Amino acid sequence: MTKTINLVAAAHSNDTVTLIGWDWNRGVKIDGCLGFCLTRINSKGQREVITTKLPFEGQDNQGWLSQPSDVWPIQRKFWIDFTGTPGETYTYEIQAMSGTPGSLAPIVGLLVKTNPVTLTTKVDETFSVAFTRGILSTQWLAHRIGLGADGLPDFQKIIDALEDYANPNNVIRKELMALVPEMLMAPINECVSDGGHVYQALYELSANQLVDFLRKHLQYFSLILGNTGKDDITNAPARQQLHADGADIHDRFVGDWGIAHNKFQIKVDKNKVPTDVTTGSTNWTNTGMGCQSNMVARIFNAQVAANFMDYWNRLLADNGQQSLAFRRRNAQGYAPVTLSDGTVIETYFQPSMDSNVKPKGPTVPLSPFLTRVKSLMEGAKEVLVGEVFYPGNPSVVQWMADIWNSNAKLYQFLTVSSYDALIGVKTKRRKGRQPLFTLATGREQDFADFVKELLKLPDAHAITHGKIIVIDPWGDKPVVIFGSDNLGAKASYGNDENGVIVIGNKKLAQFVFVNMFDINKHFQSRAAARASKWVKKTVGWTGKLATTDAWQTGWLDGYKQLEAQLLATGKWDPSTLVDDPNQQPVLVVPPPRRKPKPPVNPGGGSAPADGTGDSNATSGVVKPDDAKPADVAADSSGKGAAGTADTTDASAVVTPETTPVPTRAVNVAVPTVPVK
Repeated sequence: MTKTINLVAAAHSNDTVTLIGWDWNRGVKIDGCLGFCLTRINSKGQREVITTKLPFEGQDNQGWLSQPSDVWPIQRKFWIDFTGTPGETYTYEIQAMSGTPGSLAPIVGLLVKTNPVTLTTKVDETFSVAFTRGILSTQWLAHRIGLGADGLPDFQKIIDALEDYANPNNVIRKELMALVPEMLMAPINECVSDGGHVYQALYELSANQLVDFLRKHLQYFSLILGNTGKDDITNAPARQQLHADGADIHDRFVGDWGIAHNKFQIKVDKNKVPTDVTTGSTNWTNTGMGCQSNMVARIFNAQVAANFMDYWNRLLADNGQQSLAFRRRNAQGYAPVTLSDGTVIETYFQPSMDSNVKPKGPTVPLSPFLTRVKSLMEGAKEVLVGEVFYPGNPSVVQWMADIWNSNAKLYQFLTVSSYDALIGVKTKRRKGRQPLFTLATGREQDFADFVKELLKLPDAHAITHGKIIVIDPWGDKPVVIFGSDNLGAKASYGNDENGVIVIGNKKLAQFVFVNMFDINKHFQSRAAARASKWVKKTVGWTGKLATTDAWQTGWLDGYKQLEAQLLATGKWDPSTLVDDPNQQPVLVVPPPRRKPKPPVNPGGGSAPADGTGDSNATSGVVKPDDAKPADVAADSSGKGAAGTADTTDASAVVTPETTPVPTRAVNVAVPTVPVK
């Protein structure tokens, strides 16, 4: 009987990354297929075969060299391309390959071409968005920085690169920060020619490029600068310089109950009319731009900008007190803004609760913003994904778990930076599915052709730092939630924050989904690798390509096939997903072991950026529920490591590490200021 293979594919992009997904008939194996060759075609018709890093079983790639994907093919149903040129438009061809390793040939008739996509920060006329690529735990970066004398990744090379902004050949900085610095500086740069002015409210300011930039453009901005603790270690140098320069800078020192956590800037035209606002999760530090996952969003809407301008003026008048009147005006909120295409933009500001301290107990009153966020999450029909740092309790973490436990039909995941964020959370463990929560981690030992990676810089806290939720990006009511707000209750009581909810904009939702998917798959693969080390349990993958068509087995049915169908067609079919009626939720992470209290900080330090306490806890690992041949997930690396294949286990939960991770002496010190 002749098989009919219906190969389908689609491409989705954001500012620097393209996600390509493909699929074919459910349950049908492509006999003899050893993977896929991926070819990228630019707007001029120039063709380039995408390269890969994984060799076949029996081969090696100790030098971490690249081979075209018609030599080392892609053995899965998606690829994440990090090597495109911003501003360029691409289509992709996916070609099934057969033969033997070293002698592959196309399978006639099994080629599909995607839709065109453009790498650009411009989503539409209203939204422009950029993401950092500051994930340090990549093979690309590990090979570039090498090891220090102590045998650990040489982090000093990263610190030096991030500070070296004047060097056009600084590849590390360019790849980690991507287009974010330019986007942060764009509003002021525009004022030089159009006579406008920018009003800023920032939590942290220490990036040498941005500080130097502000000092050269003093007449174009007015700045409310928050404090990073009583000692203000992070901001003090820039604050002193700007005051000495005569800048229009206003110090906002919030008490130890919270922090001035905003990161936004409003542009007004020469007539002082607000035109647009830039916000997101990116602090103005080298760490924020180059060592974390972060988002910058610019919203070109006069009414949205006016809402932020009113909040800025009230921040200035409040003088760091977070008065009751200030709080209640925030709670009152602003009317939603509806665009001509039906997109609705909602803006929220904190603090908005009468008290500056979150009450204890099982029931915590939620702010209007979080009440709205929770309601929208509970209304998800198909897809509910996101990324957080450490939002505390109650927060989107608990609501994600509740939704997961009550609804097996959703495509759902949340990437989390802090182990502590998952303490006490319970979820159902669903065999054959990826975990709900993926904890940021890195490779801590060499494996096959992979080398150990650096997870974060010494004294750094956040790894995934976005505060992002994406709901139903291909549905009738797509939702994107972002801003500075950590999406947890305590920030609503003690912090200056802003949050934006956008409803009904598919372009924006799919644009942001690409980033969420990229980050989640990156850390999912590393967490599974750690599981095979710490719990002495294999995940069934050797770090090499299979030499037969057996690699397809895990992709023909089940959750991974449904995921591939979603990426290739935008359709989510959960009809086969069911729960065991007797299954009960279990703890995602066991209670932490007791550890000594940190020494008292005589300088006072800073309140944690989410108002919940920054975590120095040991990172978790993902423990496989059932060891099976694993799929390979993309490496969220910079140029030269695009799509590096790694291992994941589809039925994992996060568990704590059982053996201490080697650290350098510099990591032992308790930082006085949490670097967000």
